[in-house]
Amino acid sequence: MPEWVFPISPVAASRPRVSRHGAYFAGPYKTFRAEAVEVIEFVLGPEFDPYYSPIHVDVELFIRRPKSTKLDMPRADIDNFLKAVLDSLNKKLWVDDNIIQSVYATKQWASPNEHGYFTLGIN
Repeated sequence: MPEWVFPISPVAASRPRVSRHGAYFAGPYKTFRAEAVEVIEFVLGPEFDPYYSPIHVDVELFIRRPKSTKLDMPRADIDNFLKAVLDSLNKKLWVDDNIIQSVYATKQWASPNEHGYFTLGIN
């Protein structure tokens, strides 16, 4: 089973904002998507060919811990973190995320003073 570590702290996908000029994303999600492009290309390398047949995906999300929190785990819904990660990998790790048949995912805080990251394995 191939597995990769992507050294970027996942953020929850936000809803698109709509203006008279069209829909757009703002805030941390927009920043994550822009930074994820470089990180993903670096981790996969220039010669990587995306998957195109059905796959099963295992994702571990390690969210950067705020300096102070009383929460045992990140507040945002896991499906919003997954949407951000899976959409970022479209046309890079796979041709489209519609080839994913199943997902196993966990979310947790990264260790104190550690940057967030996520791991992804393919079965």
